[in-house]
Amino acid sequence: MSKKVMLRKPIEKDGQSISELELKFDDLKGNDLVHAERQARMRGDISPDPLFSSEGLAVIAARVSGQIPEDILGLAAPDFLLVTNMVKNFLYDWASPMNMQLETSEKPS
Repeated sequence: MSKKVMLRKPIEKDGQSISELELKFDDLKGNDLVHAERQARMRGDISPDPLFSSEGLAVIAARVSGQIPEDILGLAAPDFLLVTNMVKNFLYDWASPMNMQLETSEKPS
């Protein structure tokens, strides 16, 4: 799953204007989430669940967009909220019991 986000206020990076971010959620792995949690903690996040804090969501957004956390944190507030909410919604939907496919170990007799 990949989602494109049009930024209200483009960011300048390496002499280029970036007006769109592509969030490539299919590329996200468990190691990325562990790294995001660790990185959020190293950046001073003391929330009970750093994956769902603003800091942690920014780290994940950076990972799936190919940016660095400072780029995401430097977005205009409306863009930051849009991007981090898309990440949060993806994570909540991903972990939703309705979307998890559980296999039963029961076999018919």
